[in-house]
Amino acid sequence: MLKDLRRKTSRAVILPFPGDPFLFQFWYKMFKIWGKEVDKLYIYLNSPIEKDAVDCVRELVKKDKKVVLFYEPNQVEHGEAIKRTLEMVKEDYIMLVEDDCFIWGIGAVSQCFNFIECGRFDIVGSKRGSCGTEILEQAKKKWGLIYEGFGDQGPNFWPNMFFCKKELLLKTSKNFGAKAWKAGDKIKELDNYICTSDQCGDTFVQTSLELRNIVPESQIHYIPQNHGHPEDFDHYQKKTNLFSGHALWCHIGSLSSGIGGLIKDEFDRPLTRRLIDPPGIATKLKNAPTSDFEKKEYERRVQWWDMFYWSASRFGLSDLKLLYKNGIDRIVNQFSLNRKRIAKRKQIYSMLISGDKIT
Repeated sequence: MLKDLRRKTSRAVILPFPGDPFLFQFWYKMFKIWGKEVDKLYIYLNSPIEKDAVDCVRELVKKDKKVVLFYEPNQVEHGEAIKRTLEMVKEDYIMLVEDDCFIWGIGAVSQCFNFIECGRFDIVGSKRGSCGTEILEQAKKKWGLIYEGFGDQGPNFWPNMFFCKKELLLKTSKNFGAKAWKAGDKIKELDNYICTSDQCGDTFVQTSLELRNIVPESQIHYIPQNHGHPEDFDHYQKKTNLFSGHALWCHIGSLSSGIGGLIKDEFDRPLTRRLIDPPGIATKLKNAPTSDFEKKEYERRVQWWDMFYWSASRFGLSDLKLLYKNGIDRIVNQFSLNRKRIAKRKQIYSMLISGDKIT
C-alpha cells in the first residue's frame, strides 16, 4: 500500500442510495472502518419509501460530521443522482461508490486516492462493457483496447470504486446516466461513428467514452471490480477471483432489485411503495429462474438481503422489518431456491468481509 500522503486537498465519496434501510445499516458499519480515509461522504437518498425508514437513516448518520445527506422522496435515475450530488461537492477528489460495494481492506481507498493526488494517474477504476456491440468494437479500434481476462471487459468504467479529480468529471457533459442511440445516430465520442443499429449504454457509459477522449490510456490505472457471481461458491472452493485471498472489497451487484422490486408485501407491492400503490392481488413473482444458474443468481441476492435482515438493529422499523423478512421468504419459496446453498454463501461471504484468510 502507498502511504497516505500529507495532502492539502480533500476527498469526497458520492453514494446514490435508493432506500433500503437494512442494507444501509450494514453498509454504514463497514464505512466506519474505511471512512477514516476520506473527508466527506455525500449520500443521495432517493426513494419513495416510508418516512420512518428515512428517519432511521437520518438518525444513524446525524452525529457523523463526515456525512452529508440529501433526500429526494422519489427514486431518480442513478446517473442523475450522481450529477445532483456532484453539484454539492466542495472537495477536490471524487470517489464514486454504490450501496452494494463492501470494503474491508484498510488502506485500499487511500491507495486509490493517492494514485490521483500524486499525479501518477488521472483515473483509477474498473473496466466495464454494458453497452452495444458497435460501441464496444469502435472503442476497441479507436483506443487500441484489449477485451480479455476474467470478469467484465470494455471501454467503460463502473461508477463504483471509481476515482478522479472533481474537475475531470466537470469537463464532461455530466450526463452520467444511461443513453440510447438509434440506427443512423452519430456517437460523437467515437469520432461521429454512425450507428448501423440501435445502441445503448448503461450508467456512466457516455461519460466513460468522454473521459477516454480526455485521458490517455497511460494515465488510467485499472483495479478489479471484484463483482459477485452466481458461481461464487465454486470460486471459493478453488480459491479464485473474489476468494483468491487478494480482494479488499467486493461489488455484489443487482441488490437494488430488492426492496424496490422483488421484495414485496402480501399485496404484491414493492416495500418502497407499499404506502403509495393500491393493494394488488398477491401473485407468483415474475421472472422466475428457469435454470440452475439463474437460481444461483437469485440465491446470491437473497443471501445478502437475509444478511442485512439479521444484522439490522433490533430497534425501530419493526413492521417494515417483518415485511422484509416475509418478502425474502416468499422469493425463496416461489422460486424454489436452495436454502442450504444460501446458508453456505452467507458463511463464505461473512468470512470474506471480516478479512479472514481463505483456507
